[in-house]
Amino acid sequence: MPALTRWFIKSALIYLVAALLLAFLLALPKTIDLPHFLSFMTSAYFHLFLVGWVTQMIFGVIYWMFPIITRVQPRGNEQMVGPASSY
Repeated sequence: MPALTRWFIKSALIYLVAALLLAFLLALPKTIDLPHFLSFMTSAYFHLFLVGWVTQMIFGVIYWMFPIITRVQPRGNEQMVGPASSY
């Protein structure tokens, strides 16, 4: 798996955890005394979920599934990502 794909999937999982944490806070009952600004965070939840998790996952999987750019460099320029770890 290319390094860029791993970065996309790792960042997608971070966004997923943040979105689920915010969803949990938004779903808490009103009996718990939470800060008032949390009631306005619904749009931030949708942004974390859709732009963060879904988009990062789509781009990571697309780069992995459709990698051929040229015959010489079938995965493009991976030096932009950084040194690849060996498995």
